[in-house]
Amino acid sequence: MAARYGANQAVDAIDQAMNQLGEAVDGMPFAKFRFAGRHKAVTRAVANLLVAMQDVKPYLKDD
Repeated sequence: MAARYGANQAVDAIDQAMNQLGEAVDGMPFAKFRFAGRHKAVTRAVANLLVAMQDVKPYLKDD
């Protein structure tokens, strides 16, 4: 149970951080295009991580 709870907490925290990152990038139009490539790479990598974490959750024990 602790591992599954920890995974849920991590997924929620990452989701919140990515939302904050998106808002920050939207809030700085002068640098939006400068960071667009890096932002896209980061969001893709984080999305892959979140999918992998979701895939692993059913195999975590509920002890």
